[in-house]
Amino acid sequence: MWKKIFLSVGIIIILVIGIEVFNYYQSKKSEEQNSQNIVKSETELSNQYVTDECIDEWADYAETVEKEIQETNQSLNDENRHYIVREKDNVIAIYYINESQEEILYRVTDIFTEYLGKEDIESLRQGIDVYGLQNLNQLIEDFE
Repeated sequence: MWKKIFLSVGIIIILVIGIEVFNYYQSKKSEEQNSQNIVKSETELSNQYVTDECIDEWADYAETVEKEIQETNQSLNDENRHYIVREKDNVIAIYYINESQEEILYRVTDIFTEYLGKEDIESLRQGIDVYGLQNLNQLIEDFE
């Protein structure tokens, strides 16, 4: 009689474990199908909304931005660029002159004007015109 009870309990335990393992694998399979459906949905959405026109517009935009970057780079490297070197808050500041003849702050140096001679300070207060990056660098080196 005890053998039948132990055998029955053993069979019930094996069945319960089998059912749990089956449910576990079914839930894994269901999760995989859901993730595949999500990827499929995203692909369908992107195919629906991203058209050849969008890609062409993006290519045009990228080309325009690239041209602007090249033009800016060229203008920054232009040796004919006009700079004005001035004193600002007891240090030397560098301004460049844009196409509209406006002074745009280019850089503030760490060179204090208190260590310069009177003539240099007066020139800086009036503003020193410099053309070209190489000439600007030479002038700044002279003040250092």
